[in-house]
Amino acid sequence: MGSFSLHVGQRIKKYRKNRGYTIEQFSAMINKSKATLSKYENGTITIDIETLYDIAKALDIDLKCFLDYQPPAVPSEVLLPKSFYFNQPRAYMYYYDGRVRQLIRSLLCFSNSASGDSIDVMLYLGVASFDEPDRCQHLFTGEMKPYDTITHMVMNNQINEAEKMYICMLNPMQTRTPAIGLLSGIGSTPFFAPIALKTLISKEPLEENEKLLNTVKLDKDDYHLLRYYNMMVVNRPATAFMD
Repeated sequence: MGSFSLHVGQRIKKYRKNRGYTIEQFSAMINKSKATLSKYENGTITIDIETLYDIAKALDIDLKCFLDYQPPAVPSEVLLPKSFYFNQPRAYMYYYDGRVRQLIRSLLCFSNSASGDSIDVMLYLGVASFDEPDRCQHLFTGEMKPYDTITHMVMNNQINEAEKMYICMLNPMQTRTPAIGLLSGIGSTPFFAPIALKTLISKEPLEENEKLLNTVKLDKDDYHLLRYYNMMVVNRPATAFMD
């Protein structure tokens, strides 16, 4: 069976386990046998669109989360507005998480929305490798609204609807310079509360070295602005990272 069926099957298995359903429980929910569901998840049989819709509904997942497959041998040509900073199918996001004391890498995938008035975003948050985004800690979907100087992204966690994420980026003047901004939402362990992080988004994967780590960590200038304005302000240009 083709890679697309395997891709969809792996997504079904991922969301089923995240919801806490056994294969026996979920097969009963969609009125399929355990053997059939197992073949769906292993990609050995093709799923018709009506069944895939029923699966998405049972999992309370947006149908498009199963349909973002890109053939590995064919470059993805997503016609995004050339005038905007994020005008290609992928971007690479980095931030530092003090809870685990690690640099966190994530993958952003962009595509035109069906309505044509915005851009769909899929965020694979916390990936071990950009080559295997499905092995992410969380999956968010939403939309991007790009403007000349700033870009907004609003997304929902596909497993927990209460978790929403907002990214506000300052668009660099140079197209290959990473964009810097704030990522905000609800934090998990050890607290459940609103948080904001400094983040860096690049059109290309960046070398994960001390320079990158220092760029995404809060520094003395960030703390000074926080104390002075009583606001979390990120206004250091990303060009500082490129120097």
